[in-house]
Amino acid sequence: MSRPTFDTNAAEIYRTSVELEAIDRRSADIIACEGQGNGEDGRDIEQVKESVEKTRKKEIASYIKYNAFGTAMGFFVNGYMYDISSYIVAVYTDVFPSFRENTFLQTAIGVSMLYGVMFGLLMFGFIADYFGRKKGLIMCSCLVLLGNLIGVASHGTTVNGGIWMMNIGLGVAGLGMGGEYTCNVPNVMEDSEGVDVKTRGRRTSMLVMCMEVMGNYMPFVVQIIIVAAACRNAHLGAASGCHYNILKRVSFAVATLPVIAVLIYRTRMRDSAMFAADKAKGKSRYDAVDFYVVVRHFAFRSVGAVLNWFLVDYINYSQGTFGVIILQSVIGVSLLKSLWITLAEGGAYLIWLPFVAALVVDKLGRRKTEVFGWMWLASTQLINAGFFWQLKAKPVAWIIWGTFVGGFQYFVFVPVYLIPAEAFPTKIRATMYGISSSFGKAGGIIGTTIFPTMWVNFSGSAHYETLPALRLTMWFYAGLEYLALLLAFFFVPEYSQHSLIREDHRFDELRRRYAARFAMKVGVTDHELQEDSRQITFFQLIKYKLQLSREEFESCLKNYSATLCHDVGLKSRARIELVSKLPTDYNDLTLFSRFLRIIRYGKAYNVQYEKNSDEMGYYDPSVEEENDEVQLKTSEVEEIPSTGMAGTLMDEVTRKSQS
Repeated sequence: MSRPTFDTNAAEIYRTSVELEAIDRRSADIIACEGQGNGEDGRDIEQVKESVEKTRKKEIASYIKYNAFGTAMGFFVNGYMYDISSYIVAVYTDVFPSFRENTFLQTAIGVSMLYGVMFGLLMFGFIADYFGRKKGLIMCSCLVLLGNLIGVASHGTTVNGGIWMMNIGLGVAGLGMGGEYTCNVPNVMEDSEGVDVKTRGRRTSMLVMCMEVMGNYMPFVVQIIIVAAACRNAHLGAASGCHYNILKRVSFAVATLPVIAVLIYRTRMRDSAMFAADKAKGKSRYDAVDFYVVVRHFAFRSVGAVLNWFLVDYINYSQGTFGVIILQSVIGVSLLKSLWITLAEGGAYLIWLPFVAALVVDKLGRRKTEVFGWMWLASTQLINAGFFWQLKAKPVAWIIWGTFVGGFQYFVFVPVYLIPAEAFPTKIRATMYGISSSFGKAGGIIGTTIFPTMWVNFSGSAHYETLPALRLTMWFYAGLEYLALLLAFFFVPEYSQHSLIREDHRFDELRRRYAARFAMKVGVTDHELQEDSRQITFFQLIKYKLQLSREEFESCLKNYSATLCHDVGLKSRARIELVSKLPTDYNDLTLFSRFLRIIRYGKAYNVQYEKNSDEMGYYDPSVEEENDEVQLKTSEVEEIPSTGMAGTLMDEVTRKSQS
């Protein structure tokens, strides 16, 4: 059995994928050099090897640059598309008084893209893990381009018809934007692992979150020019001949050009080396062991990844979509002036905060950064609600304070974007990232849908949006932010300075041990392991459970278990018996699970548990081959306890891994 790689050096990460592509050329060069060097100076061989190594490093640097630039441009376009409809909603509200009362249509504009993003996250998560990151990214760009073209061409016999056509374009573009997350963030995270583990979070945040925020403000730059030319006199509640279709069409048209450029550029991007190495194992399909490990060991970290994304998007999208209307209601500014205020806020302050958060996320850690962000947002939300009328009386104070407070949301967003890309192994990383992020977008949909209704209902008998009702929503949002603070503290895993490659080794080893235990449970023998008819998949097994008799299903179950054992390199009953006795302690790096272990079993148990989990990342299965004969000669092999890796086998593994 081949020895797995345990070194976390960057060169080791990229060597697999690059050498697979260049192995023939490099081998030919070295052989030719050896032929020329026989009987001559051996320095020629060394020179060729150095030349090959330099070429390899240039190829690595080249594809990393292409991937980085493609990621940055993709999220810049994503940011633009997210805010493209904010001022379109405000314009329709100004020009058509009836539209202001139509909360259903207002909500439809706000959530149509989010529905597309949510389904795109789920769909492209599977595509990115099964078919590859690059193929998924190309499909994403095509969908975003199609959605933009629909937006440019959107037209209807009535105003509402044109709006619904635009909503279709936003939804189609949203499918591609959702795939941008699941295909791009895992890819750039895996690339950043190879560049430097210590700055992995900063590099990923710079290329993802920071570029998306910069893109968020580009619609304001475009639309402030259009509004000044076509809707300059538009004011709250007053139709003034505004050419609203010009604003809509040009806003979409401007985004079309960079989307085309990104689509062309992505043909030269590559899948990350970590993904290529995992793909080379030939285990793309999800199996029963994958589902079991996710449910048993990834549950708490999934709570932190999913619920915090849900809450931050619930708050951000609901307040962001109706932010202009809120600003106009509180301080009574015109549409054009509200555009200037938003642009000034972003340029002077908000656009720089993601970079600050990206710089500290590796030093503070994911958990501390997110806890700080939630604590700040929750506390300042209470101040907003408590001093609402005092701030309203001074519009400048409202703007300055709101801008100052809003910037700290990025201390939440940066770790929220990073955690799902780090907390799950490469085999299921994009899928789990898509699930986590899709819950976030579901939060955005729910928040955007119910915010107008909540505002009206809090107004009581007034039956329209009032300022006291707006203040009540602020109290409600403060409570949500304090809830998110507790969730972040207990359930967010801390992956700063942790190698993702070693996490992949832990996951693979955990799968191997559970596959061995499953085989022992169903009674797999050497005969089943040697059969050539091992073709049953997990989903076929579920179908057979419903169709076959008990005896036939048990036979299929053994067949499936034998397939799992072969997939993880267990080809004999003796090896299965040995591996099944190894511990399956897995530390999910959340405080909640740590506190739970200490409360239930004590501190000593927890220390040994975490030690076992850490050693699993360095475990070398080849040691088992050297100890097979010794283990088989032992008549009674005691089971290794799950709280202690004592014994000749594990001591030997530890010595080898540390050396």
